[in-house]
Order: sequence, then C-alpha cells, then structure tokens
Amino acid sequence: MTKPKAGGEQPVEIPDTLPILPLRNSVLFPGAIIPIDVGRRKSVRLVEDAIAKERPVIGILTQKDARTEDPGAGDLYMVGCAARILKVIKLAKDNFSVILQGVSRFEVSTFDGAEPFLAAKVRSVPDPTSSDVELDALVMNLKDIAKRVVKLMPELPKEAGALVDSVTEAGHLADLITSHLELEVGEKQDVLETFDLKTRTRKVLQFLSRQLEVLKVRERINTQVQEEMGRNQREYVLRQQLKAIKEELGELYDGGG
Repeated sequence: MTKPKAGGEQPVEIPDTLPILPLRNSVLFPGAIIPIDVGRRKSVRLVEDAIAKERPVIGILTQKDARTEDPGAGDLYMVGCAARILKVIKLAKDNFSVILQGVSRFEVSTFDGAEPFLAAKVRSVPDPTSSDVELDALVMNLKDIAKRVVKLMPELPKEAGALVDSVTEAGHLADLITSHLELEVGEKQDVLETFDLKTRTRKVLQFLSRQLEVLKVRERINTQVQEEMGRNQREYVLRQQLKAIKEELGELYDGGG
C-alpha cells in the first residue's frame, strides 16, 4: 500500500484494490475537487457501499465513450485517479450528488470482478519529489502564462493568480491548470497518463499557450466590436443632431416666410 499526499493534507492510504466508479465526459486529477451525479445501478451501489466506511477511497476511471451505459474493463482508460468521497447528498431514490477529491494517480493492473460493481487491482503512481533547473524553468513559464490567462478571464476569481503562485510542486501545478482548462476529454486523459513531470509540464504549457492565444484573439475581437459599436453610436447621435438642426432651421424659415 502507498500513502501519497493529497495537496499538502494528511497522507491518504490507497488500497491495492479499489472499487471503480466510471466517469463520463470528465477526468479527475489529484488535488481537484469535483461534483458528480450518480444514478447508474452499479455506481449507486458503489457509493452506498463506500459511505458505510470511514474515510472511503474509490477509484475513478474515465470512459472512452460517454454513451456506454454499463462500461466494462474494455470501455475504460487504464490510468485513473484515486479519490476521497467528501460529501454525498441524496437527491432522490437511486440518485446521489457526490463531491470527490482527487488523491493520487493509479494504473490498473487487472480488473477484479464486475458485480455488484467494477473493482480493480491498482498500482499507485505518486509524483516524484526531485527537481532540477530545467523543471524549475518550466514551472516558472507555466506560472507566467497561467497568470496572463487569468488576467484575460474576468469570470475567474481574483484569487486564481495567487493560487497559481502558491503551488510549488510541478506535478500539482500542471494538474491544477489542466483540470481548469477547456480541453477535450482525450487531451486531459493524456495529461493524466503522463507520469514524467517534464513531459507533462511541457504538454500543459502547449495547451495553456493555445488558450492564451485564443483569449488574445477574443479580446481583440471584443475591442473591435466595441469600437465599431461606439463609432455607429456616434454616427447615429450626429445624424439625430443634424436632423434636429434641419428641422429647427426649417421652422425658422417657415416662420419668417
């Protein structure tokens, strides 16, 4: 058994065998907290079984095809994220809202049964703690671009930039940024499956740089639209003023005629 740290909290014990909760259209990363709705029969049974235990840890694997209703071993990616169940809210019979916190990457060794829910023997893959000059430089670049992206996204909280600055571990930073980027599921899964920190950080740099360019173009388009609107508005006001002047002059000429 391994005990990786989850975002600076107390170590969380990852069992050698985990119950597997399939996830549609999303990828969970270590350190991330996400809400999910659970309504499929096996998933409901898994949640009910997990909450009966103290500090339950489950395995999250993303489906290759979100349309698959009862995914088996071949329908899931082999690298996932162990997660703690932080909160469960019963919405209706056989329907829950579950808050998950990612703990650590894992790789499936073998799947172990499908009833009453899927389970798998796993190998935990914690991030290495060593660093070097190249990795430090990559982290600095990642933080710099991330803060520039935050400035171009007013919908993000002001604390987002400070949060990026506060993260010191390369793997945690790359995962944090990827979990908030608008990427395809396959792209996020690719980052999750990249265990080498330098390679992972470079991939996230590419995705983040692409996001920055998109935001720059969006800002430029918005500026052009605002300028065009302002120009049209000024022209409209001038036309109205000119119309009023002509009408007033016409009344003067009529009155003096």
